[in-house]
Amino acid sequence: MLLSLIIIAIGFALLVFGANFLVDGACNIARRLGMPDRVAGLTIVAIGTSLPELVVSITSAAGGHADMAFGNVVGSCLANLLLILGLSAVIAPVRLSRSTQRFEIPVSVAATALLALFANTDGQVTLVEGIILLVAFAAFVVRTAVVGLAEGAGEPDAEATDADADPVAEPLVFRSAIMVVLGIAMLKFGADFVVDNSVGTASALGISERIIGITVVALGTCLPELVTSVVAAFRGNSDIAVGNVVGSNISNLLLVMGGPALVANIPYDAAYNLDLALLAAFSLVLVGFAFIGRRHEMSRANGVAFVVLYAAYIATSVLR
Repeated sequence: MLLSLIIIAIGFALLVFGANFLVDGACNIARRLGMPDRVAGLTIVAIGTSLPELVVSITSAAGGHADMAFGNVVGSCLANLLLILGLSAVIAPVRLSRSTQRFEIPVSVAATALLALFANTDGQVTLVEGIILLVAFAAFVVRTAVVGLAEGAGEPDAEATDADADPVAEPLVFRSAIMVVLGIAMLKFGADFVVDNSVGTASALGISERIIGITVVALGTCLPELVTSVVAAFRGNSDIAVGNVVGSNISNLLLVMGGPALVANIPYDAAYNLDLALLAAFSLVLVGFAFIGRRHEMSRANGVAFVVLYAAYIATSVLR
């Protein structure tokens, strides 16, 4: 038992460092290719911080542990929204941009509804449905990139300008490519460690894979989002904190659930309907915060409320 817990901890560490290597390497390559940092963050970073969930879910599906796949996604989304964004707001009030309110959060709610529809239609997410989820995710990424490029056109990037002035300051593409490959390898081995040993530990303790998925595995795989958002909050960059959370949730619902369906049909437990309903409801509550108190802002009190709600969710999930 102790050995399994140690291996799980090592797996989480590999997931976090692997995601960091992958995101840093990909962003460096994007910068070298002339892509603005803002666009790279909206696309590459959002996908990169969701890769631990993606790898864990695909590994779970391939190993026949469907409950772990769904639990990982639902648990990670709720942890992102309630715990991570809540903690960010406790550190410093979070600004909610009009784009977040009018487009990204509605897309997140729509993605939740689409996944719930597919899962409840025939009790599983099939290959065709997985492809639809992936196409929807690709459309979201393309739209985000196009809008981001349009908004960023003509805005000089100080960091990029400095890098152009001093080529040595910009990491070599070859070194960045190695970081990407190393990050992917660390994600793969980390996911294997977490899934295999979490299932074994759950069996030994008599705990269902569903509970392990929405608690231990979900918290472990959302660590990249936690680190990114909390650091952004300390630096006063609320746009990154909110964009990271909402963008990662969209990635989880469309990419992370669509990917495993390409490997095998993912059986669905109707018990997750409540979790998905809560995810949609809390996403709408986030929009409501923009009109409570100071306009277009999530206050510290709102953040405390979200953290308390997350603690209550975990407690009731364990008791269900």
